[in-house]
Amino acid sequence: MEHNHKVIIIGGGPVGLTASVALSQANIPHALFERKPSTTNIPKSIGLNIRTMEYMRFLGLSKDILKAASPPELVSQTSWYTSLGPGGKEIYTRDAWGGGRYAEEYARMSPERYTMLAQVRLEPILHARAKKLNPEGVYNGALVVGVEEKDSSVSVQVQFSDGSTQTVNAEYVLAADGGRLVADSLGIEMEGEKDILNMVSAYIQAPISEIHPAKKTLVTWFIDPLKGGSIKTGVLYHLGPYPGISETEEWLFFCALLPDDPTTFDKPGMERRIRETLQISGLPIYIKTINHWRVNAVVAERFRSKNGRVFLIGDAAHRMPPWGALGLNTGIQDVQNLNGLTNMRLHSLAMDKALGIRPDASPEANNASLVSFFDSSDKNADRLRDAVVEAQKALDTEFHAPGLEVGWFYPSVSTRQEEDLKEHDGQLNADGQFDMFEYHPSANPGHHVPHLWLDGRGKSKSTRDLVMNERFSLLALDDKWLRFNTPALEVQILQGPLSTVDEWTKTCRMEKEGAILARPDGIVLWKFWGLDEGAAALGQSPDVFIMGLLGIEPLLKLRI
Repeated sequence: MEHNHKVIIIGGGPVGLTASVALSQANIPHALFERKPSTTNIPKSIGLNIRTMEYMRFLGLSKDILKAASPPELVSQTSWYTSLGPGGKEIYTRDAWGGGRYAEEYARMSPERYTMLAQVRLEPILHARAKKLNPEGVYNGALVVGVEEKDSSVSVQVQFSDGSTQTVNAEYVLAADGGRLVADSLGIEMEGEKDILNMVSAYIQAPISEIHPAKKTLVTWFIDPLKGGSIKTGVLYHLGPYPGISETEEWLFFCALLPDDPTTFDKPGMERRIRETLQISGLPIYIKTINHWRVNAVVAERFRSKNGRVFLIGDAAHRMPPWGALGLNTGIQDVQNLNGLTNMRLHSLAMDKALGIRPDASPEANNASLVSFFDSSDKNADRLRDAVVEAQKALDTEFHAPGLEVGWFYPSVSTRQEEDLKEHDGQLNADGQFDMFEYHPSANPGHHVPHLWLDGRGKSKSTRDLVMNERFSLLALDDKWLRFNTPALEVQILQGPLSTVDEWTKTCRMEKEGAILARPDGIVLWKFWGLDEGAAALGQSPDVFIMGLLGIEPLLKLRI
């Protein structure tokens, strides 16, 4: 093993492996050290949102991921039940994650779709690609025990599974270690709420789909008033494999620990808890792994070390509740977003409250309220049912939030152009509030390049395929823009049916003579209204103009 590298990645989970694949594709020498001997044996996260899948598309991984992922028709809903046993009742079922009534809306936003693939199946795909591209640079069973930042390098001490220890040097370090070592060693504090809930999850094999009445449901939330409502009762995810048979299907069950629960579940205790929740008599359950974990909502005070040579990414930079699939996605996209805390609390603040289940009420009173919900003759039934429907509007932040998933943008980029609209083409409302529930395509600086199929209904190439590369891109309709081509800037002339041209100008809110300049990650840097403006800005040196817009962005220079 070489003892000097351009970059060292600490941590071989999805974030670290994705960074490795990206560095390899950019021909940047690096090494990755992961403490575990192999990929994870815990399902962990499952949802890959559109922006993440677009990046996987750029890395050439989306086809492999879609091949292993759940068929969309099987995971297009989420449901609430009292149990799945003979006496169990459905409380509510709704469409989610771009499925059902949201399918057409999501299809307009991107060339990719919201995808469900458990981390236990995702990691092997990422690991195989990272190892193929960098066969001598991806190490498992390699525990980083020390990190020392110097003026012009970083020293990393690695302990290998055979007991040997080596010091490896790099110009830069990407810390994807889940916050286990690097942030503490550099004196970077985590801010926010810690240890919000004490949780346990079980990775199980059981033929539940034969019994489950909601065949399109990915996530089932159970509500037992005697246990204190949702989350405390339990949550069930379908994990695949796909295609599969009932005898080998896998699930993830997790719940918050109750006051009378043991601090650590063994397999018999975990099985009892699962059976109490599901209430399916005679169900064969095989528990593969049990994982105890705590819910946190914290973010590092800074993502970069004082000398600028160590960067925190993924859980090392921000740890959040799993609700809303924000953890893995924000790690891969490295976007700071703590909305997951809101999603977790909404299950008790919205759904439990709508059902009349309160933490300060007795179990008997909570149970009586749920009985009223199901009794159509009860005077409170209509009120409770209306409240449950109304609660779904609040829960849209988890199940239907295309603005949050796709529409986020960088205000620091957008302020560099006076023509930028205050409302960002609708992504901000008149009061300046971000619209989480609707995506508003925009070609304003700071926004993601709008998606448009370039060959009409053929759907083989998207405008986003043109910009997700290792060069800056200038998208235009007029071929006179071609004179601004440089080694760093690729001018792309959009061609397609007249309807495509009209849709592009309408979406971008500019005339046919205009153009947009985009970064390699698909974020718009500048919008030119015409050729004259373009000539004035790019005429002498397009590269100088681009660097003037960028300032100093080391991560972009590394093309991660």
